[in-house]
Amino acid sequence: MSAATTPDAAARRERLRALASLGAQRAARVLAEFAGARVEAGPLRAEKALETPPFETGVIFRVEGQLTGHLAFCLDPLSRRAVVRLLLDEDEPEAPPDMVASALCELANIVASQTVSAIADAVGAAISLSVPELALERVAARWSELRAEHSEGARDLTFASELSAPGTELRVLLVIAPDA
Repeated sequence: MSAATTPDAAARRERLRALASLGAQRAARVLAEFAGARVEAGPLRAEKALETPPFETGVIFRVEGQLTGHLAFCLDPLSRRAVVRLLLDEDEPEAPPDMVASALCELANIVASQTVSAIADAVGAAISLSVPELALERVAARWSELRAEHSEGARDLTFASELSAPGTELRVLLVIAPDA
């Protein structure tokens, strides 16, 4: 039996899944406050969520503390435009690029902070986030690079939940990837 399939490893994976689910639920509530609409956290999936479009824009954070890993807040093109309209009250082509970048990072920072806070509260430990790293395109490639740099052997441990506001264009993919 390999280390990855031991009962302890399976129990740890289930615990990490439960924590990721808790974080996704909190993220949905925070995003709902921002959007002024009901936001649902879709079922938690354990997969390579960023390897398929349409989520091309993202903000990535390194998570440090008792639990380490990465967290990403990803948007498809329609959601990105919807977020820019909500935050800046103008359409993205007319909005200054630096304001768009700042707005996307700020929203992602708020949602990610609350996600990590929910997990930290559950484990009773300090967990912090790095400065946000914005990838306006090709977020999957940047995600893979960061995971390879920091998470040797754990790149397949990824949980993703789609946060969506029914009846709107808002769709966010929240990706939580703990280190081994």
